[in-house]
Amino acid sequence: MVHIRWSKSNMISSLSFKERICAISKDKKSSIILALDPPYGTKNIFDYVIEKIESLSSYSCAIKLNFHVILPLSGNELKKMTKCAHDNDLQVIADLKLNDIFDTNKVVIQHLASMGFDSTILNPFIGKNSLVSITRYAHSLGFGIISLVYMSHPEAVEGYGALIQSQSDHAVETKFLPLYRSFYGNSIIAGVDGVVIGGNRLDIIKECSSKGTPTTNIPIYSPGLITQGGNVKDALASGSNYLIIGRAIIGSNSPVTTIRSIRDSISDRNLYL
Repeated sequence: MVHIRWSKSNMISSLSFKERICAISKDKKSSIILALDPPYGTKNIFDYVIEKIESLSSYSCAIKLNFHVILPLSGNELKKMTKCAHDNDLQVIADLKLNDIFDTNKVVIQHLASMGFDSTILNPFIGKNSLVSITRYAHSLGFGIISLVYMSHPEAVEGYGALIQSQSDHAVETKFLPLYRSFYGNSIIAGVDGVVIGGNRLDIIKECSSKGTPTTNIPIYSPGLITQGGNVKDALASGSNYLIIGRAIIGSNSPVTTIRSIRDSISDRNLYL
């Protein structure tokens, strides 16, 4: 089999982010997204991330960068970082949990795309219409939107699990549904590239993954694995498609051995199509 290089310089322009990450996952036989969150006090974040990309890219399909990686670095450093990731066949996700009006989110996405990021995580608290609009705009740039449906930390139930009032189809009776279910439904309508559901919430993963159809299925991205109690194989069996793993790998005595072991243990699982 010919190995495909998925760097920006030769990426087929018609491929969406969802198609790119799926193709890379299949090529590498890995659904692991490496969350690169440097420990507090890391002095040279740029070098730290570059080293992790170069040593761990063979076993992952993407990297996820949080605020505390992005904020301290210059635009040029971020461009070099995303280029390094693309040269190592990785997609780059900005974990910013965007939650603002369309015009503000649009400017943020413009900047992220110009620096080589491939997608961002966005909070669907912005509402259905705003989610639809920003997703369409992002897609016009070949940029992906991942919608935050249910976080992995224990207190997530206080927000994402809260009940909200909803009208029935005939607007006769009032009913209530969990906020995350509204978020998931709006994400389907908007056509986002993926949804985040904590890998330690198997009930929510199963519920959402079972609601999809062949035409509406959205890939599920699951954090909260290993360190926060989520089991990798259970998450996949419940319906997760991509596994967001950070501390369990980069905080281990041998990150390469750890990520390779995780990858090998799930390499026979079917990836999202």
